[in-house]
Amino acid sequence: MVGSVEGLRVEGLCVDMGSPIIRDLSLDIPRGGILAVVGPSGCGKTTLLKTIAGLMKPHRGRILIDGDDVTRVRAQSRQTGLVFQSPTLFPGVTVRDNIAFGLDDARMSERRRNDRVDSAMAIMNVTGLAQRLPHELSGGQGQRVCLARTLVRRPRVLLLDEPVAHVEAALRHAIHADIDTQVRRMGLSAIYVTHDIDEACTVGDRIAIMNEGRIVQMGSPRWVYDHPDSLFVAHLMGVENILSGTATALRGDSAHVTIGKLRVTLPCHPTVTPGPVTVFVTPESIALDSPDGLTGQIIAVGFARSHMVYDVETDIGTLVVHEPTSVEPRPLGTPVTVTLTGGWVRPGSHQAP
Repeated sequence: MVGSVEGLRVEGLCVDMGSPIIRDLSLDIPRGGILAVVGPSGCGKTTLLKTIAGLMKPHRGRILIDGDDVTRVRAQSRQTGLVFQSPTLFPGVTVRDNIAFGLDDARMSERRRNDRVDSAMAIMNVTGLAQRLPHELSGGQGQRVCLARTLVRRPRVLLLDEPVAHVEAALRHAIHADIDTQVRRMGLSAIYVTHDIDEACTVGDRIAIMNEGRIVQMGSPRWVYDHPDSLFVAHLMGVENILSGTATALRGDSAHVTIGKLRVTLPCHPTVTPGPVTVFVTPESIALDSPDGLTGQIIAVGFARSHMVYDVETDIGTLVVHEPTSVEPRPLGTPVTVTLTGGWVRPGSHQAP
């Protein structure tokens, strides 16, 4: 596996608990990078974090931090920080003392300990909460304190297991921004686990799609959205238009494809050959009222704040189309013409995931 020595590297990780939980998983995260891991419940996301943190033992594989093999190193000595989805604070103990608990180095002077705690509270914006008790905090405040308690130890790897799952929606963006700032400022390697694909795309420099203990695709959020490797990834990313077609010819990295009466040229996977193909088309890659397009009719209308959502019935099936709200909304029943402005062609016919 090719990657920088600095940062987190996982090589061929396997975790077995009577049955395989993690299967030959590899990843590489540079310092200052955030990998968002997303997938269905039970796919191994939390097990991955616990294994990297040293709370679970792998059956096979290696975990390296800045080039050091920590696979057999005790959890307390790994320089990893793990934050769970619910605040895990000591009841009856002030915020300040909860954060100071993360500093378990008896050789540290009282002055240095206080400076570290003050700094951690400041960077997570909880200085004003120093004397409060956990039951006096909101969900968002509690998670900020948990993050401060983790960062006060100055870990090299930050592991986040759905850290805003129980936080008010209005505060999630601010916590995301704080995490992003501190990961880059401190040069951490971070894994952010979530089941929410929108959150994964917002938080991660890259996203890793997990299924049944494996990473099935990894890349920048936009790349994965535009170039899904499978029906599973396409469905998870919200690519709603999945069409069966036939590649009639290839030209460089594009394919000439026939989909019913429609003929288009679209980017294709290197393994595409003439014959049956699956075409993934994002809702933003369909233009309405284009010349020489397929005729269709709007059979459903929805409003999604930044865009309108239309279901358009055509000769090649019902297509989902997103159009900016800057365009005058189209009433139900409006006749339209449809053109594909983009898409991604994979080999093989359209089959159920």
